[in-house]
Amino acid sequence: MKKLLALLLTLTFALGLLAGCGQTETTSSDGEESTQTTTEQGGDAQLQKIVITEQVRGYHWAPAYLAQTLGYFAEEGLDAEFQTIKGGDATAPVLSGDAQFCLKGIETALMVNEAGQGCKVIVSTTQKYPYQLVGASEEYSTIESLKGQVVAGGQSTNSGPYSFAKACIASAGLDPDTDVNVTTMASSGYAAAIANGELQAAVSANPWSAKTLADGGGVIIVDGTDEQVIKEIIGSESYELFTVITSDALIQSDPELVQKAVNAMAKAMKWMESATPEEIAEKLLPLFDGAEEELLYDAQYDKEHEVASYTGYHTASGFQAAINLTKLAGGITGDATEEQIYDESFLDDAWQALANQQ
Repeated sequence: MKKLLALLLTLTFALGLLAGCGQTETTSSDGEESTQTTTEQGGDAQLQKIVITEQVRGYHWAPAYLAQTLGYFAEEGLDAEFQTIKGGDATAPVLSGDAQFCLKGIETALMVNEAGQGCKVIVSTTQKYPYQLVGASEEYSTIESLKGQVVAGGQSTNSGPYSFAKACIASAGLDPDTDVNVTTMASSGYAAAIANGELQAAVSANPWSAKTLADGGGVIIVDGTDEQVIKEIIGSESYELFTVITSDALIQSDPELVQKAVNAMAKAMKWMESATPEEIAEKLLPLFDGAEEELLYDAQYDKEHEVASYTGYHTASGFQAAINLTKLAGGITGDATEEQIYDESFLDDAWQALANQQ
């Protein structure tokens, strides 16, 4: 825990420079990078600039992106700048005050709070586990067939994909620490490692990635959106993995700003619920340059499998599953309470305001 806290404090200073200069790495859903200056709405002087950091640009945080492209942030007097942080923790600028919000998984909020840095999940953007465990071929089409093999679990041992890989392996009666070599690897390297025989399975964090592996001869072993299957593995049909996080300090110092941001994202979730996949993909495209095909596929998959949350709230069972999985991955050792991790009072007020407008 001390090592994690020290790392976060170090990154706070290093990434604070990045947050202040307006330069950001924008990352498409297939992982390709480009460096550019981001002022999504043209820099209207009447709008208050907010910075939203992310580890990667991903479809499952769609309400945050749509709040910008649909003009809902602007309606609240805000203009969002999205900064993709590579080579560091995207939470650090939020903890230092150089950014206001961060797009991360629930395990991040658990780890940050246990490390003594106060933050809260203010919106959950998904309600089901969107990950898939994909075998390299028919030879590796079951969890049992992975005994003695290598499985990729994302880029970090403290990540959601890594804990998902371990949970899947444990559910089949195998020891994820000794029976299978769960390794870390960027998803961009999966295909080459499989082709070279270095990898027998991998966790896909988004539908397009899973499709790419399947098109190359891969086999879906575990589909996290299958409620019956995932309940057997993590103990819950729901799992609010993708979240929007802010610091306790901002909630205390400027709750009005937090409320405005949540209002905008609530409007985006309401819009998403009735929008078609084509409409969603079109409105997201300005922030996903060149990823039209991936966006449409992810949006269609999202609708068909009911992955997105249209309320922003969490479930008790999903939260307990998050604790269990983050422990399994070694990210935390203790049990947090829901009150320590979530502040959904801003959602309550946002939905009440929307109801009053009808």
